[in-house]
Amino acid sequence: MYRETLRQSVADTVEPLLQTQGFELVELQLQQRKGQWLVRVFADAEGGISLEDCRRLSLEIGQVLDADDLISTSYVLEVSSPGLDRPLRTARDFQRQRQRMVTVFLQSPLMGQTQYTGRVAAVTEAHLVLHVPPDAPLTIPLPQVNHGVVALEFK
Repeated sequence: MYRETLRQSVADTVEPLLQTQGFELVELQLQQRKGQWLVRVFADAEGGISLEDCRRLSLEIGQVLDADDLISTSYVLEVSSPGLDRPLRTARDFQRQRQRMVTVFLQSPLMGQTQYTGRVAAVTEAHLVLHVPPDAPLTIPLPQVNHGVVALEFK
């Protein structure tokens, strides 16, 4: 219970700071290890995020967390890019991957399957349309999507 309350407080503090600088909070993880918290902030931007961006954001986020005294014990802060294997969860996540191959994992079977790989053709707030080989469109309700990942293509 405390972990989720703390996670929400940290997210409420970090998200506006990232947004004012053109970044978005992709994921926030809190883990307790050996009496201290590990705070992982995964951020991204339309053109990507650089190592220098992560360094600068880490300093700024650390200063804000310390000033607000949100975490009363010692903590380790990590700020990084979500990486290539970033989970895709929202319509916006899938929209960024238009025309790329993704693998989608569903919460319940759709036409007998819980996993599909295809090219992102269209995304709305309610649906994801994949072109599944041999290029047949498949419409998936977004609430049925657990998550997706970018599928690596080799040419």
